[in-house]
Amino acid sequence: EIFARRVATLGASHQKAILSGNNIGHILIKLRRFPEAKTLLWEQLARSRKALGTQHENSLTLGETYSESSTDNPDAESDELRVAETIMQDVVKTRRRVYGPTHPGTRHSEAQLSLVREQLSARENPVRENPA
Repeated sequence: EIFARRVATLGASHQKAILSGNNIGHILIKLRRFPEAKTLLWEQLARSRKALGTQHENSLTLGETYSESSTDNPDAESDELRVAETIMQDVVKTRRRVYGPTHPGTRHSEAQLSLVREQLSARENPVRENPA
């Protein structure tokens, strides 16, 4: 309801409305409502990139939050993690270029990319027990 009011007041492409969408997506992740989170975050990410640009902080944050909707989901498929990896590669590349390699936001994004890659590797190369 609050999000709907913000969108109605400011417009769906306003940076505060987009940021509110990210915050709601983050809450949905914490509530483990992953399908809802992914849908909302994907829409907000596309909207942010179009309205604010790919280098805007909201777009970068949304990419990271979208990625978390896969890494926090124990049932995420490899395809979902591959999408998250692609998004995070773009986020890290942009953060390095815009903020530099030592910026805390860059480091946080690099950690999220590493997590995506670890989970993707674990799903694609499961450890098999040695038969005795």
